[in-house]
Amino acid sequence: MIRFESVVRMMMLELTELKRQLRSFCRRNRTALKSTYVGKYTAEELSEMLIESLGAEEVKRVVQDIEIINRRGGNTVTYFMLILEGLKAA
Repeated sequence: MIRFESVVRMMMLELTELKRQLRSFCRRNRTALKSTYVGKYTAEELSEMLIESLGAEEVKRVVQDIEIINRRGGNTVTYFMLILEGLKAA
């Protein structure tokens, strides 16, 4: 039987990895993001805001979508900006 502490530790590790992946994406695309309304935020601030707004599970799906779009040679920044515009409008 998995103990509660183990489950919490796994969830924290997953959240930490999710934040790392999102920060990495924001840093890799810093130039494109700078020209938008989110350009004033750091990668850390942006990843925290997204997780607070969407929740970890939804951000996990967004990161997975970004990975798929990237593998297929698509425009990940446009996808990410559409997500941000949706949040801004909500």
